[in-house]
Amino acid sequence: AVTRDGGNSFRFFGAAEVNAGSGPFITILANTKSNPELVMAVSPLGVHRTDNFGRTWTLTPIAEPGWAFHGGATEIVQSIANPQIVWAGTRMNSATSPNGRVQVSVDGGISFAPVNAQYEVVNLPLVSGLETHPTQDSTAFVLFSAVGGPKVLRTTDLGNSWEDLSGFDANATSDNGFPDVAVHSLLVLPHDTQTIWA
Repeated sequence: AVTRDGGNSFRFFGAAEVNAGSGPFITILANTKSNPELVMAVSPLGVHRTDNFGRTWTLTPIAEPGWAFHGGATEIVQSIANPQIVWAGTRMNSATSPNGRVQVSVDGGISFAPVNAQYEVVNLPLVSGLETHPTQDSTAFVLFSAVGGPKVLRTTDLGNSWEDLSGFDANATSDNGFPDVAVHSLLVLPHDTQTIWA
């Protein structure tokens, strides 16, 4: 739903093509302040995109094995530094399923491709969050919440390589003091990018 009067009234803003095959809910939306009319949503079909704040929608289909929809576990985020870069997906790797790989778009969600590098140090669970960097448009963070494993993976090259900032790698405990807790969000301070909150 959308409100144009500060929350006094709402109207349904979806289109039939967004809901077709999407299940009962759209749970994750992506948007940036630098391009407020561009909004994206995920569904079993791929990524739905509107550049007029919901009046019309187009679908960027993403087929398996690259895509799998897990409801609220399927994340999507636009880069804060460059809204043409969009990240979406449910996992980095899986021994049991090749589906749901993190995807990246460099053309504002018109097309997506799976990230070139998967994190192969350890089998990872479903993604619990995706975040971007305020000034480096090729940098993104993939977050996880499973016990005894990586919590924050970072790429600085659009997914061509990854590093575990949380210090777990294949260990059950972190070697840099990161706590073994669920991580759902991350913030890089825009005025001091060496400070990162998770």
